[in-house]
Amino acid sequence: MEHLKKSSGLPALDPNKALAELCRRRFYRFFLEMWETIEAAELVPNWHIEYICDELQDVYERWARGESQDDVLINVPPGSTKSTIVTQLFPAWLWVKDRSARIISSSYAADLATAHAVKTRDCLKSEKFQALFGKDYVKFKDDTDGKTHYKNDAKGERFVTSTGGRVTGMHGDFILIDDPLNPEQATSDTDLKKATRFVSRTLATRKTDKKRSVTIMVMQRLHEADPAGEWRKKKLLRYICLPGELSKDVHPAELKDRYIDGLLDVRRLPREALEKLQTDLGSYGYAGQIQQRPAPEDGGIWKRWFIAIPDNAFPTPDQLEDYGSDWDTAYTEAQKNDASAYCTSGAIRLKEGRKIFIDKIGHAKKEFPQLIRFMKLLPAPHYVEAKASGKSAKQTLVSNGIPAIEVQVVGGDKIARTKMATPPVEAGLVFIRQSLVDMLYDDPEQGLLAFPNGLHDDLNDAIVQAIQRHTQPQKEWF
Repeated sequence: MEHLKKSSGLPALDPNKALAELCRRRFYRFFLEMWETIEAAELVPNWHIEYICDELQDVYERWARGESQDDVLINVPPGSTKSTIVTQLFPAWLWVKDRSARIISSSYAADLATAHAVKTRDCLKSEKFQALFGKDYVKFKDDTDGKTHYKNDAKGERFVTSTGGRVTGMHGDFILIDDPLNPEQATSDTDLKKATRFVSRTLATRKTDKKRSVTIMVMQRLHEADPAGEWRKKKLLRYICLPGELSKDVHPAELKDRYIDGLLDVRRLPREALEKLQTDLGSYGYAGQIQQRPAPEDGGIWKRWFIAIPDNAFPTPDQLEDYGSDWDTAYTEAQKNDASAYCTSGAIRLKEGRKIFIDKIGHAKKEFPQLIRFMKLLPAPHYVEAKASGKSAKQTLVSNGIPAIEVQVVGGDKIARTKMATPPVEAGLVFIRQSLVDMLYDDPEQGLLAFPNGLHDDLNDAIVQAIQRHTQPQKEWF
């Protein structure tokens, strides 16, 4: 072969140049080659890695052509190499393709976001990268070559921030968001709102070109109101969802055919590992972090325990004791973004205990005058929670013509009270009209199966109060 090359007069093939060209042409090939520059462990390949790499390459190519495009949301389990793909090696490949690209990257913690950016820089400065593309292909500016902010001599730039952090004055062609909050933060309303606000308001204004620039967010689902949930409600997206186990949530749907034995990745997340994770994470943690659902599909605290009765066979109000409407009202300034929810119910006394019948449920966001008119249309009396501070809810409602009774809700916080309310339901003592079942379980804002990770818990609170009212001794009331 060498003799033929010499006799033909053709120059010997430079393997580095050939490999560099392959890496330029395809991000997935670059990912495979550059893995060793930032990771000590051997790469465990799987189809989802190639798929995500190809999707990101398409995002770049649309940007390079100057086309407008939707932002990208990727929901995958932890341990799926998502950060290495999206936040570490994709930015390096962007500079292979266009050294002028400006990148902003963010994570829930500053040290984590910094670590991602440092790995990108390690790749670009590695011997292998320089052997393929040339020592000065990406030349860092001496005066801006830090861990959280670096530039090259072609006006390319990488700036690092974290949820709630500084980003004023910075703009990016590509904004990369890698886990804007962690599982612990998702249990805090304050942290949850902070992350959602930072993603949807702060970073959304940092695009270099509102038409051409693109935001890519990769995260695990943790709550209905997490940044991914808010994006899905409000934005047109290129959406990729890859649960650890095959489910209806796989998106695009054709990717279901790539699952093997019902698993996303039989080597990283085999069945035994998933079973252990179910134990370690609990039902809600597993649903969010592995299955990319904010709550278990079959419910967490609540299950499908309520017994449905056909509407034409449901008891009439005159057949029920203690018939009335329990409320979780929102009519103060502090609650202006909440809904008022109600549960109209009564009971039948039996030897084995009371059977509770839920006749009506609902929720609506209404200003105070409209709420009063609405309450007058529903069965009285109206039961409202007694609260320690501020003007009495009963007094306020009675003065506006609403027959109201204050009840003392017991049992600690919302989750504790809800758990106390589940035994009679699980025991088959709580019934509901058939026509209300879908709203009860799966209402997109108030469905019980998503509690406590749903968008709102007003209906949950009203139903818990109703069950307590029918089961707690009268001395607990006033």
